[in-house]
Amino acid sequence: MPFIIIIVILAIGFAFLRSWIESRPGNLDPVAGDETGVFAEEGRINVLFLGTNQGLSDTMMVFSIDTVNKTIDEISVPRDTYYERPAYPGAAYQKINSVLETEDFKGCAKAVSDVLCGIPIHYYAEITDDGVRKIVDAMGGVEIDVPIDMQYTDVDQDLYIDLRAGRQVLTGDQAVQYLRFRSGYANADLGRIGAQQEFLKAVVQQSMDMDLPRVAFTAKSAIETNIGFAAGMSMVSNLTGSSSGNFHTWMLPGTPQMMNGASYYVADRAATEEMLQQILAG
Repeated sequence: MPFIIIIVILAIGFAFLRSWIESRPGNLDPVAGDETGVFAEEGRINVLFLGTNQGLSDTMMVFSIDTVNKTIDEISVPRDTYYERPAYPGAAYQKINSVLETEDFKGCAKAVSDVLCGIPIHYYAEITDDGVRKIVDAMGGVEIDVPIDMQYTDVDQDLYIDLRAGRQVLTGDQAVQYLRFRSGYANADLGRIGAQQEFLKAVVQQSMDMDLPRVAFTAKSAIETNIGFAAGMSMVSNLTGSSSGNFHTWMLPGTPQMMNGASYYVADRAATEEMLQQILAG
């Protein structure tokens, strides 16, 4: 789950990406999506982050960075989002989280772009549970109000969750438990996304006063990405004083539905276009 990577987004998005786009003419060429569509504008960079588990993209987010106004909008895409793939028969393969298992990062970027009305995806990054542990520990933990008691065990996934409700500072291992938990929410994965976004906001707020270069150095070894990190590292100091008020979270609009005996999250295209327009309007 890539939520901790906001540290890298802050480091690269506000510094490296802005500097890079200002140093070359025109917009960046996307790896997927429509550069002339509703969500394409000069100075905006969209980064797909994937949190992976056993070959599947357990969590998918797009960070849309406005390099002119220094704002970041995060859009969560539920892992059960319906994405038709006739070449791969079977209910499980019609869920968007299965794309990474059968295609590369560009295929996953295309799928996410498609359900988000063709927005351009310029970069991607992947992080595993172990990467999350390392980054959170490098931060000295993350303070969060755990909304409910969280207990869950899955031996096959080597997943053991045991957290009590209440405000606390989560270690790296506890952060993974918090981010993975979903069985106790009434709306399952959608409830998990809401909790993860609260965690992400806490990370953004906490990052305002931390040693970003040290955390970013840890993130370098924990993340697989096509973003040039070295140049970003030299500019991390430019982020000092950035406001957490410039960060906003969203979720792909849609509804849970049963189709052909399987449970999916079906995106609402009209509502998605409206959401994108709201993001562009600031």
